[in-house]
Amino acid sequence: MKRFLLDTNMLLGFTRKAPWAQWAYDEFELGEAENMAFTSAICRGEILALAEKFGWGPRKRIELVHVLNQFTTVDINKDSILNAYAAIDVWTHGKEVTDPQFPPPPKPAVRMKQNDLWIAATTLASKATLLTTDKDFDHLDGVCLSRVWVDQANTP
Repeated sequence: MKRFLLDTNMLLGFTRKAPWAQWAYDEFELGEAENMAFTSAICRGEILALAEKFGWGPRKRIELVHVLNQFTTVDINKDSILNAYAAIDVWTHGKEVTDPQFPPPPKPAVRMKQNDLWIAATTLASKATLLTTDKDFDHLDGVCLSRVWVDQANTP
């Protein structure tokens, strides 16, 4: 079974019915019963905020709810996620982490936005692969989590 955490930009792509999002859905078999595709409560909050900022009307919001209802939302109030958050936050600030899966920290430190820290922590604790269209998680790929970058411009 493959496990995928969908970043906010993936949810946005599904809502907009973007060709690259459909490609990712098919490529990673997100609708297949043997795979798990889910998102974080943080991503859900981010996309709801985007709907407000973009002034989406009722039709677009119905589509958003339809997309969100396709995927389980993982609550972040779990010890495994809270501990992963602490480890990633400390490590990206250039400090050693007692968790043996973390190598020596990056120099210079790589600061992350708070929401991205929570998304990364949820991915790590869920033992999932993060599907995203941004580069904010590149420094964590292969260190403590697996990240697949979906290129919006160059997908078949």
